Amino acid sequence: MPETIAAIAPKKKLQQEPDCLIQVRAELVSLGGAVLLAVCLMLTAVLFMVFLTPTVTGAQRFIAVVLVFAAWGYFLNSISEKLSLYGDTLEFRAAFSHPRSIPLDELQAMILTHEGFNLERGLETIEFRRSGRKPDRVSLGPCWQRNKLESFLKSLEQALQMKG
Repeated sequence: MPETIAAIAPKKKLQQEPDCLIQVRAELVSLGGAVLLAVCLMLTAVLFMVFLTPTVTGAQRFIAVVLVFAAWGYFLNSISEKLSLYGDTLEFRAAFSHPRSIPLDELQAMILTHEGFNLERGLETIEFRRSGRKPDRVSLGPCWQRNKLESFLKSLEQALQMKG
């Protein structure tokens, strides 16, 4: 009589290659986006307290207003960042930043660097090395989901391999 010694089933299905991404954007639903939104809301609450407190001077009110507008401006710029692949061109766009276009024909290397909390360079930096030009550095804000960003760069790498 046949006897079953062990029945083994795979714990998870075989992982398939993800679809190629041709566009990726920063999102509000990210750790950095949540922290930045909390800071903006806290500064807005402080602004209301500053205007409701009679002992606050005009200079203090001005500083509070500037801080709130700067925080909300940075937040809106951070959640509007977008990297796209249009034909043979890589484009970076954001609400308050100048758009950048990088032709894939000139691209030699891409380097994604996590900068930590380096406020001068942003949290994530992508350096595009091009032939015959200085490297083009794109500083990304805190609202990026790293897995989506890496998937996009992998798709970009596949597009470069198909061309070359």
